[in-house]
Amino acid sequence: MKYLKIFIILLSFSLIFACSKGDEVVVKAGSSKLTKKELQEDLKSLPPQTKVFLPSPEGVNRLKDELIKREVLYEEAKKKDLAKSEEFKRRVEEFKKITLINMLLEQELKNLPQVTEKDAKDYYEKNKDQFIKPTEIRLSQIVVKNEEEAKKVYEKIDKGEDFGNIAKELSKDEKTKASGGDIGFFKKGQLSPQIENVAFNLKKGQISMPLNLNGNLYIFKVTDVKGTAVEFEQIKEQLTEQLRAKKQQEWFNSYIEELKKKHKVEVNEKALQEILNQNLIGGKPEETPQKTK
Repeated sequence: MKYLKIFIILLSFSLIFACSKGDEVVVKAGSSKLTKKELQEDLKSLPPQTKVFLPSPEGVNRLKDELIKREVLYEEAKKKDLAKSEEFKRRVEEFKKITLINMLLEQELKNLPQVTEKDAKDYYEKNKDQFIKPTEIRLSQIVVKNEEEAKKVYEKIDKGEDFGNIAKELSKDEKTKASGGDIGFFKKGQLSPQIENVAFNLKKGQISMPLNLNGNLYIFKVTDVKGTAVEFEQIKEQLTEQLRAKKQQEWFNSYIEELKKKHKVEVNEKALQEILNQNLIGGKPEETPQKTK
């Protein structure tokens, strides 16, 4: 299906057919026809950066070439009766499902309040410690021997348990566990590159993924940051987008929970596991044990 999207990098169709009628045929290949209206619908998804190519004569020729490719391929597919195949029907149904889901989400998201610059500014003022360009950070650590122990650490973190208390309970590093894993302040250049690349990209209060160092797994938390605050104007667009994404994700999670209550959901766990075993794990479906006589 990839070739059907090739033309999105090309130029606006309006330059070529500005005087065409709404239903005029733009390209014809055998019995296949592409009308102006159909093409205009296709080109609505053009990204803004693509439109810089609109005035180019080369773009006009490339557009025509891509439209011809699309229609001759479509005509050939019809001649081979691929539309009658079960695979085609399956793909069409899948496409319909995804399209309807996207249309539903687009419709529902229209009712979601937009994140404004004021919202971003308010968040910035209340959380300035998140927007410090660090020159020095204070770290705490938990050291474990394997992934199973690391999993236990993250389970406790997810439950809201204090990082320092978890370090006292589970950390294997005897030198730091008594202090809740605190290892002090560090400036850039004082840590190994592997640790520094991770730690200096964490914000205050954030916890790292486990790092494999010297045969153990290290989990770090930034407990304090010293440095200079990033000006709001430098990050307002990025922050607004982050808050928008967060709001949409929160709405989506809530919306899904509502729909689960509204629509009866049933999962055949046995059938699901059999499919996973056959197609992903590479195993065979379990056979029902037979009694021995």
